[in-house]
Amino acid sequence: MPERPERPIILFGKPNTADRNTKGGGSPKIGFPSHSRQASRLEPKLEALQKVIDNNKILLQQSPTGIEPEKTLVFEVSGELKSFYTAVKNLGDDVEWIFDTSEYMLVTDDFYVCKMDKHTKTISRDETKSKFTGKVYCILANNRALEEMVSLWKSYAKNPNMSFPTGKTGLRDVFNNLIDIHFWGYKERIEETGILEAWKEDLQLEPELSEVKCEIELFYRKSKELQQRRENDVKDLIQSAGGQVLGSTVIDAINYHALLASLPRQTVQSIIDKKDVALASAEQIMFFQAVGQSVIISGDNISDSTLQVNVPSIVSDEPIIALFDGLPQENHPYLNGLLNVDDPDNYAAHYTVSARMHGTSMASLIAHGDINNIRHQVTHKIYVRPIMKSKSTLNGTGEEIPDDILIVDKVHEAVRRLFEPDAGRVAPSVRVINLSIGFPCRIFDRLMSPLARLLDWLSFTYRVLFVVSAGNHSDDMDVGMSFSDFSDLSMEQRDEVIIRHLNNNLRFQRLLSPAESMNALTVGATFSDDSVYTPDARQILPCSDDMVSPISALGRGLNNSIKPDIIYYGGRNTVMQNIMSTTKLHWRETLTKAPGTVSAAPFDITGGAQKIMYSYGTSNAAAITSHEASRCFDTLSDVFSDAGEVLPYEFTALLIKAMLIHGAEWGELFKKFNFALGSPQRASDFVYRFFGYGKPNIDKSVECTKNRITLIGYGELKDGEAHLFDLPLPFDEFSREKILRRLTATLACFSPITPSRQAYRSAQLWFSIEGAKKHLIDNRIDVDWQAARRGSLQHEIFENNEIVVWGTDDVIQLKVNCANVADDNFSGSVPYALMVSFEIDATVNIDVYERVSTKISPRITV
Repeated sequence: MPERPERPIILFGKPNTADRNTKGGGSPKIGFPSHSRQASRLEPKLEALQKVIDNNKILLQQSPTGIEPEKTLVFEVSGELKSFYTAVKNLGDDVEWIFDTSEYMLVTDDFYVCKMDKHTKTISRDETKSKFTGKVYCILANNRALEEMVSLWKSYAKNPNMSFPTGKTGLRDVFNNLIDIHFWGYKERIEETGILEAWKEDLQLEPELSEVKCEIELFYRKSKELQQRRENDVKDLIQSAGGQVLGSTVIDAINYHALLASLPRQTVQSIIDKKDVALASAEQIMFFQAVGQSVIISGDNISDSTLQVNVPSIVSDEPIIALFDGLPQENHPYLNGLLNVDDPDNYAAHYTVSARMHGTSMASLIAHGDINNIRHQVTHKIYVRPIMKSKSTLNGTGEEIPDDILIVDKVHEAVRRLFEPDAGRVAPSVRVINLSIGFPCRIFDRLMSPLARLLDWLSFTYRVLFVVSAGNHSDDMDVGMSFSDFSDLSMEQRDEVIIRHLNNNLRFQRLLSPAESMNALTVGATFSDDSVYTPDARQILPCSDDMVSPISALGRGLNNSIKPDIIYYGGRNTVMQNIMSTTKLHWRETLTKAPGTVSAAPFDITGGAQKIMYSYGTSNAAAITSHEASRCFDTLSDVFSDAGEVLPYEFTALLIKAMLIHGAEWGELFKKFNFALGSPQRASDFVYRFFGYGKPNIDKSVECTKNRITLIGYGELKDGEAHLFDLPLPFDEFSREKILRRLTATLACFSPITPSRQAYRSAQLWFSIEGAKKHLIDNRIDVDWQAARRGSLQHEIFENNEIVVWGTDDVIQLKVNCANVADDNFSGSVPYALMVSFEIDATVNIDVYERVSTKISPRITV
């Protein structure tokens, strides 16, 4: 067991209750056309809608069931219209809200961004803005609802002063702000999902392939009767196309309803060719998505190990960290006795030892970190649930998420198995689940993927933290110069080239599902490891140590929230000349030696020396972060034990989440990116997409120092409530001197979700600083304050060195606030953890820890 720190973290005293603050912020004003102009613009759109209504009447007359046809309408508007949501609810059972999302709209003569002159208070068009954030609303309506909307439009077009029926005034706001209206179709259902590219690749790589599996996600309906009816309709269409339904699942909490289907090759080819396939135009279907996901690590990456790894002799049987991944080699000398493998699907029966690459590597990194430099090891066994299978490839064996499962269903079942008695309750002690798998076919673009929604709901329901890799984009990099010219650059110059490359390719390096998950801790990769490497003429390092890894997926998250949350040790790799292109850098593919992160590799235990592998990427970064989560858990156990309290089970995951973030800052990365990108406007609200809150220093989170004290608190809040935490100040004569002071505050919560709304968080938590004297700590550094409040993790750093005098009883108050956002009727409570550090310049000989800790009132357990 590690030694206990000389200055441990302190528990906050019991917080006082208070009323919450206002949230602040706001949206720019959008100019829209006059009523007469809007009437003429929309006339052809509404005529098209009328034709559909008339056609639906004919279909209804021909229908043997007498069930009214339904159509999915997409509204593009120039603003956030809560009134429209109310209007849809008041249209009754004839219409159902599906979702809303934000989207960038191009400025036109009719719709544009406005600005206000500060002196004259006049409003005019802002010519510097070429686009603005608009809104896309999607509803499902039958003929009666469509007819009512068209009727109201016709009346409003004639008389802008007409009175709308009670509760339906929101339709007037839509008519005023409507940019476009159309029906959900082939473009949304198929073209924009990436399924066509996946199908084309499958058919090309496997000419003999007779069937192709896919996920068919249906528009979610609240009514169980409608769910079943629409599922049966789609099943009939699949069977009519010669396909089979292999499975189905409904998870009401995340508005998810999907089928797993196998389609004939000719049907898939017809859909690719845009031929008339009834299944492709089925109104019940929201998306076609690819299934399965391969993870290929070449056996050539494995090498003999001379490293000595002493496995801990005493390890608790109660796991804290869970790994959902491939099957690891349990009896590897570096892992023997550290794993608790639970394989209810019996994937091991078809898993050769040589194929157990990814799971073995991830388990090793969670247990020991980079084994080139082991600093600490897990004290509890790691629970392992295989969700990948062994797969034969042209290069030998690999691993894959099977294409005969729906991954959302599998992860849901695996988490329930941990905690629910009727599912086994096999490891209820787990507080952190590592998911180092991303799905290239699900690149984040405005809409949350079903798997991300699932992780958010599971986090809130079971109070468990998911540590998720941001995803990798390891294609060759076009740097616009020859390999020799790039090699001649200094490391600082290479960094500039790589930063500009990342910025120019932001659209192609977005997060991979489920990295956009709001409640998960999403981890990108730094270009760093503990190996020693000497470059040669043919292979060079593309950037400096601790830079953002060039293959790491980039943010932002939903509603421009901060994603990835942090970046962490991901390993390095070298690049070489691409023989097909003079300006592209090609990543080294055979990693039998440094650089890279070192972990255990599978081998025949009877056949000789134990094996290791070198690797790099965000999978490693997530696994090493989970390794640090184990260290944080051990620290928390000691802190609560020393305080005479029991570590609160329902808040443990959040306390760990706050600790993992608390030591993060931008440091030199901000200077590098700001310089390379030419100091972009509002840089603090721009550069976080590359590295989130920065790279954490976990040492700062697990113990205090003479010049720094750290306190932790926790609780839960309902709408309108707030908690006040008092942080006493260390009074001394130094308060009259010019000394740097810093306050770091981290708030982590598990937000409940409303999956059909872009606002998404049913309730929002945020902290504010109260009662601090002016200039005490009022200079905010790093991330923009609004960006920090957009997710479920707020991490801010304040500092100042101006002379400020305070008394012995002065305190800084931190107020944690709660307000409903996406669901005005949400009446539950939101759990949170708060971590706060106060520090002064380390060169000043003042014992801040001693002076503050003696002023903290003990927490009263109720």
